[in-house]
Amino acid sequence: METRLSSAAASAATRIDNADRLIHIGAPKCGSTALQTSLDHHRHALRTAGLVYVSRGVHWIDAVKAAVGAPDRITGRVPARSAWMEMVAEVAAATPVRGGGPRAILSSEWFSSAHEERVRQIAEDLDPERLHAILIVRPLFNTLPSAWQQALKLGGRQPLSEWLEEALHQPETPRSQRIWLKHRYDQVAARWARVLGADRLTVVVADEREPSFIFRAMEQLVGIPEGTLGATPHRTNPSLSAFEADVLAQLNHRYFDEGGSLRNYRADVLRTFDGYVNGIRTGSVEKSVVPSEHVDAVHTLSRQVADGIASTGCRVIGNLDALRLQPRMERSDSAHTPVAAQRAVDVQSAAGMIYAIMISAGMAELRAPIAGFGGRGSRLRAQARRFARNLRALLKFGRA
Repeated sequence: METRLSSAAASAATRIDNADRLIHIGAPKCGSTALQTSLDHHRHALRTAGLVYVSRGVHWIDAVKAAVGAPDRITGRVPARSAWMEMVAEVAAATPVRGGGPRAILSSEWFSSAHEERVRQIAEDLDPERLHAILIVRPLFNTLPSAWQQALKLGGRQPLSEWLEEALHQPETPRSQRIWLKHRYDQVAARWARVLGADRLTVVVADEREPSFIFRAMEQLVGIPEGTLGATPHRTNPSLSAFEADVLAQLNHRYFDEGGSLRNYRADVLRTFDGYVNGIRTGSVEKSVVPSEHVDAVHTLSRQVADGIASTGCRVIGNLDALRLQPRMERSDSAHTPVAAQRAVDVQSAAGMIYAIMISAGMAELRAPIAGFGGRGSRLRAQARRFARNLRALLKFGRA
């Protein structure tokens, strides 16, 4: 059943009435961080409305990773199941009475990556007779470039076209399997529908023209007053521009080729980009888009995703046809045009400048000397002098 949500729609018509434990299962790059930030920021208003957001902070990631069996990228270890059982215990404490009492909501895009046996265990732990899953999706033409950018932020080095080539045409590789485990929304929906039943799954198709759509839809689904999930105090996980993303890919190449470690990557590289995008960058940006050579394949897959969601028999909020549309291509992605060639040079130059700053700041170390930077000893002495000046200024400020 498909419902076109509008501001005039009555909340009672869309409210989930067969569960007091609600689980938002993603999908990634579909507003999950914004939704979690809003749920966390408006906890008091939610409690007043009879809804408890079960999370420690914005996102209780260790607990959910334990539930779905997701290993840490650095250590390779999956968090202990006890972390998930703490979350389950808080759900039980928030909903002590079956029906008629407060309701609880959990949220994590990691739930979308759970294999079916994990989905079954999650449902059993939370009581499938009290549970309803909510999946929020966007068109693949929007989410795949965003997923690629997220991969870059984890140390990835593939350009977008190369990343898509592997994902679309080499589905057997481990990287492709990880991508589609979360981004084949029809298969995510099918896994949860098979475990819970189609009547206990709702898919929300985000409206690309109305950023607040997912908040209004969630309010109606969980039965809280419109406007409860208002604006959050800051931007949440904004995308890089197309140029910034390409620069990050090149910078990652340089960083790891020079011996940078994944363990130090977040502090050495990602912090620079996150700080810029979240706090310094202003104005609108050119988004990364699916290159023209991959448009047909993504369009075909998009139709399969929409048809697959419809075939589950679950309720759909929003316009499912939006997933089937092919966007109008507004620019050429040919690597052989003079403009594209100059852009590639500019990307490499920008990445090189950022890496040079990292060397000077001590966040990166050279495998071999490069003219202009001096030896390691001179750089360390300069960094020590800079640290000493800052420390003296801080102590002087403290005495003032």
